[in-house]
Amino acid sequence: MSETSKRRKALSATSTKTWLQCPMKFRLTQVDGFKEPPSPATTRGTLVHAVLEDLFDLPAEQRTAETASEMIGPLYEKTMAQDEQFLSLFEDDVLLDKWKEEVRALVRQYFAMENPTRLEPYARERFVRVEITDQIAIHGFIDRIDKAPNGAIRVVDYKTGKSPQKRFEEDMLFQMRFYSLLLRNTDLGLPARTQLVFLGDGRTLTLDPTPESIEAFEHQLVSIWQDIETAAHRKLFPPKKQVLCNWCGVQNLCPLYSSNPPEISEEGLERLLEIKG
Repeated sequence: MSETSKRRKALSATSTKTWLQCPMKFRLTQVDGFKEPPSPATTRGTLVHAVLEDLFDLPAEQRTAETASEMIGPLYEKTMAQDEQFLSLFEDDVLLDKWKEEVRALVRQYFAMENPTRLEPYARERFVRVEITDQIAIHGFIDRIDKAPNGAIRVVDYKTGKSPQKRFEEDMLFQMRFYSLLLRNTDLGLPARTQLVFLGDGRTLTLDPTPESIEAFEHQLVSIWQDIETAAHRKLFPPKKQVLCNWCGVQNLCPLYSSNPPEISEEGLERLLEIKG
């Protein structure tokens, strides 16, 4: 098992969604500590997020599309070039150059959607960790928090993919409800608005949370944790065979695809159960 922090473990939006998607994948990544290898899509997202975060370090008048494009090269060297796993993703410089152009296109799309010269974020890449009902620890990194003069809070999360079809929108908004619950339990309070900004097609998905809806979501999250806790005590994390298996980064460790899956980590189980204080 990989080395873990001494800080008490907590549920994140990603880990919770992983549980709902496939308990075995949850076990392999959250209990046993296996990491999914990087892909061109995930690393592209990492670089775009780095550009949009650092962009707001500049004075407002310097936050132009040209400046942002010039930031891609240095940030690529800083965040990507030292990672051997990343470098192995591209067979030649042609594919790497194509990948970089995709990053530039996503950054250009951001400027078609927002004018950063008129924005002064209250926080960027803010880490929030709280306890909810039953002393269940949850945490998350929020891309951007804006604060209006009247104190109203807006949460913005950048997505480098395309927006979902209508029938999948509620599933995507799970993350925004999770962040709303996080902030509700801080001095910032419940956000007035949350937005998923899809740079892949220029659409924005908006959710204006209400106290009632986030309280209901909290109950849902507690119920999910109870299912996880039961699975941990029983050491039963069944795999779910589905189309998404084709894109799973730990498929080679899954009992559905491997004749020699790893034993469950006892230390990982102990850490998992620390989520509830």
